[in-house]
Amino acid sequence: MRGTVVNTPGYYYAISYWLSALVMILVHGCGKKDVWKYVYGVLSFISIFTVMFFTDGIKQMFFMPLMVCVFLLMLLYIRMAGELPWRETGFFCAKAFINAEFAASLCWQIHYFYTGDFSGQEKGTPEQMLWRVLHMVVIYAVLYILIYLIERYLKKDIEELQITRRELLVVYFVLVVVYCISNVSYVDVKSIFSAGTAMDVFIIRTLADLSGMAVLYAYHIQVKEIQMRFEKDTLRNIMDMQYKNYKLSKESIDIVNQKYHDLKHQINLLKSGADSEKAGEYLEQMEREIKIYETQNKTGNNVLDTILTSKSMHCQRHGIELKFMGEGQLLNFMEDMDISALFGNMLDNAIESVVKIKDRQKRLISLHVIQDKQFIRIRTENYCEENVQFQDGIPITTKKDKRFHGYGMKSMKKIIEKYGGSVMAGKTDNWFELKILIPMKH
Repeated sequence: MRGTVVNTPGYYYAISYWLSALVMILVHGCGKKDVWKYVYGVLSFISIFTVMFFTDGIKQMFFMPLMVCVFLLMLLYIRMAGELPWRETGFFCAKAFINAEFAASLCWQIHYFYTGDFSGQEKGTPEQMLWRVLHMVVIYAVLYILIYLIERYLKKDIEELQITRRELLVVYFVLVVVYCISNVSYVDVKSIFSAGTAMDVFIIRTLADLSGMAVLYAYHIQVKEIQMRFEKDTLRNIMDMQYKNYKLSKESIDIVNQKYHDLKHQINLLKSGADSEKAGEYLEQMEREIKIYETQNKTGNNVLDTILTSKSMHCQRHGIELKFMGEGQLLNFMEDMDISALFGNMLDNAIESVVKIKDRQKRLISLHVIQDKQFIRIRTENYCEENVQFQDGIPITTKKDKRFHGYGMKSMKKIIEKYGGSVMAGKTDNWFELKILIPMKH
């Protein structure tokens, strides 16, 4: 029962609640499509429909607890089927609840306007029941297709909306205020805010719910824009930082290279004037060690050479073995900043993973850059003992505050997409593998 003034059928709201939650799951859900999604959907529909149908005519004192129960059922459905974090689940559930209230209120208002039937409990003739069902199907189809398209538009340009505690509190404050205003005539018919006629009640309820939808969608847009600006600034800072690291490393390596050439000539002079056989052996050993430096990290791309040399030095200090195989000249068509950001982030992620391994013999990283027909294949492999979670073939951060983590991978993905490429990651037998495919430029 929706109060003593107007009795809107409970099944109108039950169907609307479930459809609204389903739309949020279809658009924003991040879980895999499996049989459990359908199981959760069926169980949720049965639960919400049962609660709303068999509590039609409930006393006013139980009205608000009943709505809390329905909201919790929607919340559980979105959480289980959508596999979203709790804050995001709460955010989308609040929107779904207000959307459902508006859809059901508008649908029943249209029905009452054309038929004058607002009893809800009267079954009526078969023709009347058929008309009621048909008009509900048509109106719900139009409304929820429109809501689905709006949600899809809001989903565009952002992989995952991240909600803070403050943002969630704002949304719930709006939800409570809007719901109280829209239901004042249902809960207390003698209130000074209550309407006198059935049509007045419907108008107040529908307009209040519509206003609530507008506020929540406007707030959703604001939250999205703030997050997009934050991500854009963060990605730009990451690329700038990697490029600055490359420039600093290049300057340092240029100095080392100059010292290397000077030292090589000095060794030749000392060898020619060495007085003892033992001194000559020491000098020959020094020359062999210098030649090892001379031959390493000469890939054919100056930017990649600098990055590999810098990361190799870091790896040596931490007992990590870093191997490179391939042809760096394949990357010469890419911008220097993109190469530094891409390979800098790739190797930083691998180093961050393997440095946690206690067994130093397992601290292994390999990097491959090869040509495969008309494509460049880039692959990193590293030993990994962590439990890595993936979404659409991309590793996702498991750290609590996702707003400040996972941007290295986002930066890499953005660079790869810039050159028309694709990226895929996976883990098999404690080996993490990141594979990148980029079409060659002619």
